[in-house]
Amino acid sequence: MRRYIPLLAAGVALLSGAAVLQLKYAVQEQSSQVKSIARQIHLDQEAIRVLKAEWSYKTTPSMLQDRSLRFLALMPPHSEQIIVSPGVIPFRLNVDDEVAPDPGVLLTTGPVKPRAKKKRDSRGFRLQISEKIKHKIEQNAQVGEAL
Repeated sequence: MRRYIPLLAAGVALLSGAAVLQLKYAVQEQSSQVKSIARQIHLDQEAIRVLKAEWSYKTTPSMLQDRSLRFLALMPPHSEQIIVSPGVIPFRLNVDDEVAPDPGVLLTTGPVKPRAKKKRDSRGFRLQISEKIKHKIEQNAQVGEAL
């Protein structure tokens, strides 16, 4: 029996050493994952800081005014566009009447006229060309034929 005790102790020491080594590798893997997550958090926080700075710059009143003038082409209203009295706005007389296909438009007191169907191209888009554009297209075609 005394011969087996040193062999048993050596086996237990070997198994405990293997368990400690395995635990060390698991801890190192978890540590590397924590470091990579911390690095990603830092990068995300930096990106958020940059985006906040960009947002605060782009929403300054001077930038908004410059972009609205450049892209929206909005102008201050003329005096004839301002309504003096709200009584000028036409309202529906009967709320229970059927509403026209476009409910965003106020109805007149007369009957509702059916809308004419608009021409559509092969993709389903409406073809609306104003007279000015038609005239310009015709002029360009004439210039092209003259060349």
